[in-house]
Amino acid sequence: MRTVASVLLALVAASNANAQQSRADAVAYVVALTIPDTGSVIDGVTSILLKNPGDTVRLNLVGMQVDSVLRRDGDDHGTPIPFHYNGQIISVATGRGSTAALMIKYHGAPQDGLIIGPNAHGQRVAFADNWPERARFWFPAIDRPSDKAQVMFVVKAPESWRVVANGTSAGRQWKASHPIPTYTMVIGGGAFTVSKHRPVINGRDTIPIEVWTYPEDSAFADSVPFRRATEIVEVMQRLIGPYPYENLKHVQSSTRFGGMENASAIFYAEKPYVERKMGEGVVRHETAHQWFGDAVTERDWPDLWLSEGFATYFDAVIGAALDGDSVLTREMHDNAESYFKSDVIDRPIVDSANAGDPVKLLNANSYPKGAWVLHMLRGLMGDSAFFHGLRTYYQTYRDSNATSQDFERVMEKAAKADYGWFFHQWLHQPGYPQLDVTWHYDAGAGRVFLGITQRQKPEWGLFHLPRVALEFRSATGAHVRRDVTITGRTTNVRLDMSFPPTEVVIDPDGQLLARTTVSTGGH
Repeated sequence: MRTVASVLLALVAASNANAQQSRADAVAYVVALTIPDTGSVIDGVTSILLKNPGDTVRLNLVGMQVDSVLRRDGDDHGTPIPFHYNGQIISVATGRGSTAALMIKYHGAPQDGLIIGPNAHGQRVAFADNWPERARFWFPAIDRPSDKAQVMFVVKAPESWRVVANGTSAGRQWKASHPIPTYTMVIGGGAFTVSKHRPVINGRDTIPIEVWTYPEDSAFADSVPFRRATEIVEVMQRLIGPYPYENLKHVQSSTRFGGMENASAIFYAEKPYVERKMGEGVVRHETAHQWFGDAVTERDWPDLWLSEGFATYFDAVIGAALDGDSVLTREMHDNAESYFKSDVIDRPIVDSANAGDPVKLLNANSYPKGAWVLHMLRGLMGDSAFFHGLRTYYQTYRDSNATSQDFERVMEKAAKADYGWFFHQWLHQPGYPQLDVTWHYDAGAGRVFLGITQRQKPEWGLFHLPRVALEFRSATGAHVRRDVTITGRTTNVRLDMSFPPTEVVIDPDGQLLARTTVSTGGH
């Protein structure tokens, strides 16, 4: 087995290009953990390699007993150094230098983050559940989404267990070679059945696809939710780019969420398996996160839509690629209704007011409205430029972090257009347009006259809508479409029409996140 010191040196050598921050930057973790046969007291030894440590490093660790902190000096023993621990933060004076290697020995019963106890079938299991900032309850870390690092886990667990974690395994070691955020660094252990699905082939690379389930639920998992696990990855590769990790493991677990997108080791809540209610949608959503959320991670929580909005949209896009465009139409309709009924329509998507409480950002702004931002941007740009932009965004920020402004710049370059107005109104304004449309037909002039008024709350602001489709229908079945631009509070439009319409439909294809009312003033 390689020494911890040699592992740290190898990890930092491989990740020099990714560490560009001026503040303390965790480059690599090696987390050695002992999980007992009974009880919940763990013993841990976490080694951390840091760049730009400054004079003092502050590491998040909550509710543990810290036994010692050592400076690593090229061996696996190290030199004890002073530290201060207040139950929340370990402060270590590192002195000056471009790098620091620390080893923290600790023990205790995790209050959160690592859940140890019986599963739905009464069997003892252990699962990490870190989102948003709960890794700190079971290993010391710089626990924020902007600080991505490589990680290795060395887990000693009950003899009858199989252990799963990020990356690839060699004996009791699991190593994730790509930098990932701490909220996706996980381990899981229990009595698992592991089934192998058809791998994904990328040139000379083979990406194994596995399903880890409790034995009682294995047949259901393979035949229903994970039936097309490989095809889902292949769709994302065609649309966006190569799968970002060495393998993909779908794991039944005790996560508090329906699914948790841990890099290369997705955890799913056990209850839907047991009740035989789990569907493919959650698999599409969490798989899409491997590209957006894991490989490309939002720099800070207010930009959570870069993760959740993307995964929500690509759930529908993958479904459409596999089963037809009606899936996308239905899913976007459902997303709109979910947003309209929500209690967050008076808040913007990029919600800095709640940056300190990420759980409040798990809402209809980050998920369905975020998905609608992508859907409307696709309609504005066209498929070719839209997917070219997404592929560039993924390639540019893979294994790194991004902001909404980064995404905007990439998409504007792909479109060769200024979309500042689009991103401002959909990300930074609350609400959505509510259009009140009145119309009448002048038979003598052969024209339709329309008045379009934005009736949404004044505090939501006005929306610029450059291309809104109108469909005019007659009693004889004739129909014609026209595009109009809506700007300002009131827009007046007159259009030549070769027949007297009996009905006007706004946005007939459902390309706009808006509510409309239409009335006629007669002929």
